[in-house]
Amino acid sequence: MHFFSLALFCLTCIASSAQTSKFNAGVVAGMNFSELEGDGITDYFGLNAGVIGTAKLSEHTQLGMEILFSQNGEYVLPEYYPTLQYGKVWLNHVEVPIHIDWLLGAFERTKFYNWNLNLGLAYTRLVSYHVENIDKEDISDQIVYGSKEALLLQAGTTYYFTKKFGLNCKASLPIRTESINWTLAARFVYMII
Repeated sequence: MHFFSLALFCLTCIASSAQTSKFNAGVVAGMNFSELEGDGITDYFGLNAGVIGTAKLSEHTQLGMEILFSQNGEYVLPEYYPTLQYGKVWLNHVEVPIHIDWLLGAFERTKFYNWNLNLGLAYTRLVSYHVENIDKEDISDQIVYGSKEALLLQAGTTYYFTKKFGLNCKASLPIRTESINWTLAARFVYMII
């Protein structure tokens, strides 16, 4: 929670104190794709949706912050889980990314910067989970999590089709966890303000 408070404070200060900054806000909605179990990167998928705010720092940079509900991202590992074939798995996280965006103009440079490169960190917390085996039996109580929090390294890109509507693709990897693969996300972005 300290990370979230600090992030919100930084975004507020930058948005209100910089004379040249411009604040934008919107919504994001899309899907996470992760391995969770097995060999494929897209074995499990889930919702990745929430709100986004940006504060322009210079002509070609902005600071972004999001507050998301994120499903099936492989961000934390359980301390114990039984060895069996899994069916449905729902891992529900609250995710708070903070990123620096480099604004580039690929095709619409004279009207707006339509392509962004994003790099940042995210705080995530597992808030609930539901796990079934292949026979559709609920085995959630057999899964034991020690730590439910993680910091993620995130990298992505956003392409804006118009000034307000775009597509974001990002990859997330937990810091200090060796046996977890990347979680990928594809989300639509709509800036309201």
